Amino acid sequence: MELPSRAKGDILLPPGEMTAIRQRLRALAARYDIATVIACAFDHRTRILPFIYADLRMAPAGVRAIGSALVDSGLTKTRIVLQQWNRNFQPTQMRLDGRLPDIFLVSSMHLHSAECDRLIQEVCRINPDQRPLIIAGGPRIIYAPWEVFSSDPEHAWGADVAVTGEEYVLLSLLEVLLSTRAGSEPLRSTFARARDSGALDGIPGLVYSRSSTSNGPVEELVDTGIQRLLGDLDELPHAVLGYQLLEPPGRNAALALHPLPAGRVRKHCLVSSVVLTVGCKFRCAYCPIPAYNQRQHRVKSGERVADEIEQIASA
Repeated sequence: MELPSRAKGDILLPPGEMTAIRQRLRALAARYDIATVIACAFDHRTRILPFIYADLRMAPAGVRAIGSALVDSGLTKTRIVLQQWNRNFQPTQMRLDGRLPDIFLVSSMHLHSAECDRLIQEVCRINPDQRPLIIAGGPRIIYAPWEVFSSDPEHAWGADVAVTGEEYVLLSLLEVLLSTRAGSEPLRSTFARARDSGALDGIPGLVYSRSSTSNGPVEELVDTGIQRLLGDLDELPHAVLGYQLLEPPGRNAALALHPLPAGRVRKHCLVSSVVLTVGCKFRCAYCPIPAYNQRQHRVKSGERVADEIEQIASA
């Protein structure tokens, strides 16, 4: 399936906007004590060549990028849970600083759909008054966001919102929510007010559900359109920040008190990925990458790439 593109001249974010939104979020996040858990869905039944070994020896770039963006935006109480390392993880038992997180994010490939759905369904079993806001993203969601919203009246479950774009879309969503949050109300309640008032419709790259009851089956989905892309990848936060947020490998269903110490990351993560470019100059008929990137080929500067490699190597 080939994704559509925005109109020419409206594809890229204004220069400096990715940096600016993180500055604005830092000011907003300072008012609240937001805890966030990011889960990387992984179904161990699907391990296949040629990825065996590497699949368990590297922290995927996607969840690290999201974690880095959150931390650099002031949401420092963030934990990344890799099901590759924590196959017994149960969202109903997750606690950060002794409490359920305010936001639960899950990233998934199509290959890991079963685990992604199970994680979301488990969060939906948490008492509605305490339940975190559920945000789904990743390659699966980019192409099939409807899959994480159930319309079955006998088994109502689903994410609150799906992000079909990159980090800027998520940060834009959080900016709206933190700007409109009333005191210490649950962030899920803030989301419901923003959704119902139309405040989310101006954020391209979201899909969210509407139903006649707060916990009922999905009756319709709202797609806010195609995201605007970050043109200068040097504006991204340093991905090395994500390595400071990893849940230690283990067999427990609950989270550890602290993330994996920096000195132990190298023991478990023997391979590190570094994003150099995004998109492609070519137009192969079978490949979805050019369409997702709206025919843009985006790069990091040589200086930025060298700096990231040095930071990762010395961490």
